[in-house]
Order: sequence, then C-alpha cells, then structure tokens
Amino acid sequence: DLMLMAKRDLENYRNKGIRKRRVHTVMGTVEYSRRMYLTKDENGKNQYIYLLDEYLKNETIGHISTNLAEKMVERVLEEPYRKTAQAVETMTNEKLSHTSVWNVVQRVGDKLEEQDQEKMARYEQGKLNGEREVKVLFQEADGIWLNMQGKDSPKSGKSRKKELKLAVNYEGWKKRDGQKDGYLVHNKTACAGFYDSKTFNKLWDATVAETYNIDEIEMRIINGDGDPWIKSALGEDGVHFQLDPFHVSRAITRSTPDKRQASKLKKLFRKGQVAEGFEYLAQLLIEYNDNEDKFNKLEKLYIYLSNNHKGLVPYLLRDMELPELQEGLEYRNLGTMEHNVCDIIALRMKGRKMSWSVKGAINLANLLTARASGI
Repeated sequence: DLMLMAKRDLENYRNKGIRKRRVHTVMGTVEYSRRMYLTKDENGKNQYIYLLDEYLKNETIGHISTNLAEKMVERVLEEPYRKTAQAVETMTNEKLSHTSVWNVVQRVGDKLEEQDQEKMARYEQGKLNGEREVKVLFQEADGIWLNMQGKDSPKSGKSRKKELKLAVNYEGWKKRDGQKDGYLVHNKTACAGFYDSKTFNKLWDATVAETYNIDEIEMRIINGDGDPWIKSALGEDGVHFQLDPFHVSRAITRSTPDKRQASKLKKLFRKGQVAEGFEYLAQLLIEYNDNEDKFNKLEKLYIYLSNNHKGLVPYLLRDMELPELQEGLEYRNLGTMEHNVCDIIALRMKGRKMSWSVKGAINLANLLTARASGI
C-alpha cells in the first residue's frame, strides 16, 4: 500500500486516508487497512477507489470473498437461505445472516441475467453461432407454476402463482456407467424465465446458437405438452413435434372413467395407432353421452388430443429417416421433461410453503439451469 501510494499519479489520485475492511472468507474473517483515493471516472465525476484492492485483484461480492460465495451458491442450490447461512457459520465460525446469502445469490444471478440479455441481443444481430456440430438436436420444454409474493403476485384471478418456463436441449442418450439399462442424456443445456412466449423462444434459440453451429443441425425433435409457445417452430424445415407421453398418459387417466378403458387408450397412442385411439375415444363419448360429467371430461380429452394430432405418433414410429448420431449415442423415447422440471427447478423452488419475488425466483432459477448445463 505504501509502494502504491508513492508511485501513484499525484494529480489523478488524491489520498483520502486509511479505511478498514472486513472480508468474510472460507477461513474466517480477514481484516486489513488500505488507503482510499479520490479520482475522476471517464465522465469526469468523482469516484473513490482503493489501489491496493485493484493491485491484489481482490474479487468480492460485497464483503464476501469469491471462494466463500461459491460455497454459498453450492449450498443454496440444495437448501433454503437460512440453512445455508447456518452452514456457513459452522464452516467459518462467522455469523452471517440469511440476507447476506440472499444478496450473494442476487448478485451472481443478476450477472447471469445480464448474460442472457446480451446473448439474445447477439442472436438477433446474427452474431451468435457456436462451434459444436450435430445433425440432430432433441429439445423439450414445460412450465412450472411457482407461488409469488407481494407485488409480484398476479393481479387478476385467485391464484398467487406465475409460470416459470423451462427448456432443455441435448444430443441423444448414452449408457450410464455401470448400469446395464441406465441411460443419460448427453450434453444437456437448459434455460428458464418468466418471459412471454416470444421472448422465451428467443432465449431458447439463443441458448442453442451459443453452443451449436445451427447451420449444421438437420433435424430438431421437440417434445412438450402442446402449449403454443412450445410448438412455435413447427413448419420450419427439419422440425418435428411430439406430444409429451407423460402429459398424454396423465390426460387419459384424468378423463377416462374406467381404468381398463384408460389402459387401452394409452396403449393405442403409445403404439402410434392414432386413428384407432380416436375411434375408441368416440365410442366412449357415445357410451357416456347420458352422463354429463364423464362426457365433458372425455370431450375435453378429445379436443386436447385433436389439437395436438400431428404430435401423437412417437417420433421413433414415424416414417422418417433419422440422421446418424455421434458415436456412443442412441435414439430413445422422448419424455424426460417432467424429470428435468423436478430435478432442475421443483425440488428447490416448489413446495414447503415457499413463495418468490420475480427477481428472486429468476436469479435462483438461472443458477439452477447453469448447474444443469454444466456451467
């Protein structure tokens, strides 16, 4: 600090005296003093800086060191802020409030959000094109409804929930080490947001373009529950939509009066026998014509399946030529989205009477999707 004071540009850096600082680290709290200087920024406005901090390249988030911040983020992805604060106290013997942990997550999450905004801007300008080349890309998406708090609660309706959209991309399936029948999706990337449909699809496309050379992708297979925002790319060359098998099965279970009838319907659609499935569903509508409640449920099911008619045949049963996957990868049935929603978002952010602000939810969701993407 003395060396920096002696070598500084006297005209540009006015010594304003010594200031103490406390930095919380994984080894405990570090206290030190250094000189503060008054200077001008690029706009000619006064600003105060610490030459010693710049020289040492002390990277902190507030009074938290980056190594401790990393530990906080790792814990907060698994457990609430209060428990994370307690774990930090046990680890460092320093008491930090859950608000301090929350502030760290917001700072890191804000950076990820800024990166998303920059990514979308570059994508719109045609300046985003990754280097990885694949012929086939699998894409799945769904929404998860989270309880919101305060001013971020929906203004209309009785529900306090807001839909967080989630999308994942991957290149195929590979066998899980040590398991004969276990498989993992390969090179998964994920993104999430409270955006409207158009903006979220832009983020989704930008997330793909950031990693992949999109000109080399011959086929994209999209799996989802049939919401319009998931099917927005339909009509483009090489894009194929499949209605998510889980949602098909759940809709049939909820709408069909008898378990045996439901089992038969599921089997028909699972085998790609769509015409036969609709024919059997029509028979059920006639059978329950005199029961208004059962008839309405079956009618709702018929409309749902009809609106997604093109996606009812599983992609592996369609008459289309599938490009060769990279070595070690295999084609398998789509339908990992419920698992992804659960593992990436729901386990941490849903249930236990939790509620969120939009800012708090998206910042934590960005950290969770970054982890899922291997970042």
